[in-house]
Amino acid sequence: MNKLAFKNNSFHRFKFKEDFFNILEEAKKEFGAKKPLSVDVWFVNKNKMKKLNFEHRNKNYTTDILSFPLESDIELSFLEEIELGQIIISPWKIKRQAKEFNHSLRREFCYIFAHGIAHLFGYDHMTEEEAKVMNDHVDNIMNRLNIKRV
Repeated sequence: MNKLAFKNNSFHRFKFKEDFFNILEEAKKEFGAKKPLSVDVWFVNKNKMKKLNFEHRNKNYTTDILSFPLESDIELSFLEEIELGQIIISPWKIKRQAKEFNHSLRREFCYIFAHGIAHLFGYDHMTEEEAKVMNDHVDNIMNRLNIKRV
C-alpha cells in the first residue's frame, strides 16, 4: 500500500488527502513502479517556502512546490516500498495560482502534487521537450482521475 506522510506547518487546513493518495496510486501505474510508493508531504507558510527556495535553488521568491527526490533506490532496494522523497508545498501560493488560473483549489493542489511526483520520478521541464514529456505524464494522471481545470 502506498504511503503519504503529511506535516503541516502552514495555516491551511488541507482537505485533499484522499485525492493525493489517488494521485500516488495513478503515478505508480503511470511510471511503472513495481512496489508501493512512499512520499513525505510538507506544507509550509510563504516565508518558509521563500527561504527554502533561496537555499536550494538560489531563487528569492515563494514558489508553489519544491521536490526533493531520494536518490538511493539501489541502496534501499531491499525495502518493500519505493521511498520517492519529499515534496514541500506552499498553500498560500497554490491558493493564489488557483485564483489566477481560474482553477478550483482542489484542481490546483492536485496538479501541483502530481507535478511534484513527476519530479520525484526524475522528470524535469528545463527544455520544451522535457516539459512536454513531464506534462503529458501529469495530464495522464489528472485525466484518469477526472480532475479537470475548472
